[in-house]
Amino acid sequence: MNKDQLLAVLYDLSLTIGREVTVDALLTKVVQRLLYHTGCPTGLVLSHPQGLDASHGRLLKVIGDHLLQQQLGEDIALPPGLLGRTIRSDLAQALLQGFTGQPRYHCGLRLPLDQYHTILLLAPVPLLQQLPLEHVFPPVLANLSRAIKLCQDSEQLAETMQRERNQAKAALNRALRFNQALLNAIPIAVFYKDAQGRYLGCNPAFSRTVGMQAKDIIGKLPAEVWPAELAAMFAQKDSELIATRQPQLFEYVIRSQQGKLMDVVYAKDLFYDDDNQIGGIIGAFIDISARKKAEESLRQSLIQAISALSSAMVHRDLSTAGHEVRVSDLAVSIGRQLQLDAEQLEGLGLAAMVHDIGQIQIPSEILTRPRRLNHEEFELVKMHAEAGHEILKDIHFPWPIADIAWQHHENMDGSGYPRGLAGSDILLEARIIHVADSMEAMLSHRPFRRQLGLEQAIAQLQQHRGSIYDPAVVDACLSLFLEQGYQLPDSKRKN
Repeated sequence: MNKDQLLAVLYDLSLTIGREVTVDALLTKVVQRLLYHTGCPTGLVLSHPQGLDASHGRLLKVIGDHLLQQQLGEDIALPPGLLGRTIRSDLAQALLQGFTGQPRYHCGLRLPLDQYHTILLLAPVPLLQQLPLEHVFPPVLANLSRAIKLCQDSEQLAETMQRERNQAKAALNRALRFNQALLNAIPIAVFYKDAQGRYLGCNPAFSRTVGMQAKDIIGKLPAEVWPAELAAMFAQKDSELIATRQPQLFEYVIRSQQGKLMDVVYAKDLFYDDDNQIGGIIGAFIDISARKKAEESLRQSLIQAISALSSAMVHRDLSTAGHEVRVSDLAVSIGRQLQLDAEQLEGLGLAAMVHDIGQIQIPSEILTRPRRLNHEEFELVKMHAEAGHEILKDIHFPWPIADIAWQHHENMDGSGYPRGLAGSDILLEARIIHVADSMEAMLSHRPFRRQLGLEQAIAQLQQHRGSIYDPAVVDACLSLFLEQGYQLPDSKRKN
């Protein structure tokens, strides 16, 4: 073999070694090329983890021998002299027959890769005289040994990565199954959708509310699931949520596609992807229709209780019949002028109906006495604010009615009773009822005096504005009478 032919062999084997990334493919291609260049019909690769003195090993690769291929991966005996540190092309026939169990191999070439791997090329006759083995194979075998190590490391890394991927996938599947089971078990309606508003998923409670199966909801926009007005509201709320990135909680009345009306509490928030970009919206709503009905029933019961208490007062002092109704009407009108919300106005009106309930404990002959009360009698009457608080404090109103009744005779400068509260320490509702109560009393007849005219009553309010009465409340009251033509309920009927 001349120099050019030798270089060609080296180049071919080097290309083969550098081309493969798995041990099996690498060994297959290298053995095939070695067989081609040596003319040997059979090639195999041995693994001997115990080193070159090992008595047992394992066949990693066999080409050209069907019987030996059947022993791939199995533990096999390695006769003494088969392994070694040097390249040998004169392995004895007896040694090869003892190893292979076949008489047909008369010649063998040993190519040690490293301490733990050896290539054997077998032939029935010597075919290797043309190759200068000690020059051709040592560099190739050294490269092959390093390539095998790299491939093994790569395969181990790939196996580790695949195992970790499988574990991560299994964990993800478990999490998905758990989350789906959790969603299915939650009795409230839950949904999630992408940033464009298309539904990505929901639980059975949401499907039942909408009246559509989940598979028919997923991928649709709210306009394809809900009535138009409701869908427009949802789209607006979604836009606000994305713009502010602040969770939403609100009450709303919804109508399903089947026409069923429900009072619900809606809760919405955003979820984010791995890059902290908005992934979509997750939300839930709770049907509070039953709670709303119960609250309304309780509210009506409270109103009836207040009406009954108010009626009890009328029967004790007929001279003030209608006083609570008139005070309530004026107080609510003043509250509306001060822009109180509907909930506050309702509580204000009910508190005004029972603000004098404590008078039920005052002897009726004192309340109806046709003269001005003396000091002792007035001190007794003043106890009605405290008594009203004691009567009302254990009734669980959604408004501070007991405290309002307790404070409705407190003055802005602290000169009132029973506790001498001042300024903002007095509930706004109590300050309003104080003005309404005084105005109604001045415009009504009493056993001990005639009613005052409107001008005199207004003058009294203006005189004590800021000292006894809240200035803002006085201004609202005067606006009603002087600018808006307000009249107390009895006056309205008379006119």
